[in-house]
Amino acid sequence: MKPNDNGEIMLPKFKYYPNLYKSDMVVFKEDICQCCGKKVNAYIENMYSEEDIECLCLECVANGEAAKKFGGDFIQAAEKVSDPAKKDELFHRTPGYISWQGEYWLACCDDYCAYIGKVGTKELEEMGIANEVFAEYDARGKYEDVREFLVKNGSVTGYLFKCLHCGKYHLWVDAD
Repeated sequence: MKPNDNGEIMLPKFKYYPNLYKSDMVVFKEDICQCCGKKVNAYIENMYSEEDIECLCLECVANGEAAKKFGGDFIQAAEKVSDPAKKDELFHRTPGYISWQGEYWLACCDDYCAYIGKVGTKELEEMGIANEVFAEYDARGKYEDVREFLVKNGSVTGYLFKCLHCGKYHLWVDAD
């Protein structure tokens, strides 16, 4: 990771995970990256790979070297988009999020959405998007009565996404 003009270390940005550094996915402590061998102060510990992953620096994730070296993916499953380069960026250069049954990435406008974070009914109502998001989710025919049981860090948790193109919010729900 390279310092900016002020000497501060700049962490990579992730198109499909803009709030990564506010999530519980990044470990902020010193370790050695299993991919590049450099001493790092921020890393992730998760990848779908045959290797046991304990430390991958965010630069190796962002540039695709970690996925290439370990033959792995960071995302378990996602909706389909037509551009293979977008799929490559999501699966091989974007950290996943933690969920009960494994993450599932939503798409809109033929591109993957940005993962915003965990939500419950309370947070969706505070944002003023609950009715719209639940109506679309109900049309998917997954969990019923989800609005009644959705809690940010509960047994039924919501994962909020936002389209990078039209700005529409989308909800994925998972349960323990």
